[in-house]
Amino acid sequence: MLLFAAMLGSLTLGYRLYGLDQVWQALFAFDNSETAVVIANLRLPRAVIAPMVGAGLGIAGVLVQTLSRNRIASPDTLGLNAGASLAVVLASSAFGIGSLLGLSMAAALGALLTSFLVFAIAASAGGLSPIRIVLIGVTIAGLGHSLVEVILTTNEAQLQQLLFWLSGAFVDRPMALAQSGGPILLAGAIIAVLLARTLDALQADDVTATSIGVPLVVVRGASFLSVSLLTGASVAMAGPVGFVGLVVPHAARWLVGLRHDRLIPAAALIGAIYATVADIAARFVIYPVEAPVGAITAVVGGVVLLVLLKRRAA
Repeated sequence: MLLFAAMLGSLTLGYRLYGLDQVWQALFAFDNSETAVVIANLRLPRAVIAPMVGAGLGIAGVLVQTLSRNRIASPDTLGLNAGASLAVVLASSAFGIGSLLGLSMAAALGALLTSFLVFAIAASAGGLSPIRIVLIGVTIAGLGHSLVEVILTTNEAQLQQLLFWLSGAFVDRPMALAQSGGPILLAGAIIAVLLARTLDALQADDVTATSIGVPLVVVRGASFLSVSLLTGASVAMAGPVGFVGLVVPHAARWLVGLRHDRLIPAAALIGAIYATVADIAARFVIYPVEAPVGAITAVVGGVVLLVLLKRRAA
């Protein structure tokens, strides 16, 4: 009900306020009027893409925190968003890829390679310590963002085109993005759900998980694939919307506990609501100008991260 209300709010609230009758008219009796065009072509796509991206990043955040055994880990702090963004920029500028499906696959591949790089460096540097994984991830994220800036600075034509992807917002996204990114998100979510029971065991140490028959290499590899698909598709649809994968898993654990068969669906639902509400809030924070939704989620996520770090220090 909350998600439905948030999506309805996304259709009605903004620079112009529309009534429910106008929304119904635009969606089910389209008359080519200005109101109908704005609702059907501009607001409907973001009302669909925002919850999809929020759900994907919420699930990805749960998997990342379980894999790293670190509650302050997320696709952002592990550099996966930066890796996906860099892959999109390289695919467009170096290989001329411009299709929505091509950029989505590039983003997923970038997230996958980044996840393997982070965990490989951590393993070779003395083991998969939670703090070490986060520190390496933050370093990789900084490097990825720097490379994106360098590439865009040296290619002004690509800069204008790719700012569309890298602004981290749901505004002006076509419905075709949801149609191409949806199957990738669904595939990642299905893999996560299938891994739910084994992920419960991974919350303990590796020795305990192995002793009860968990194939660590297979489970981690499948989890990396799921995170990469979820993060890559999310970045391809909305750009790097930060900190959703950090905040949502904590809210989900507070509501349903640690079992992944409940945690994963809860994170998907909470993430969908959170991203949609943040998108609505972005329309009014500096009204009448619209703020990037990534700025809203970054502020909330930054505060949550500071609180979590303070608790760990205590």
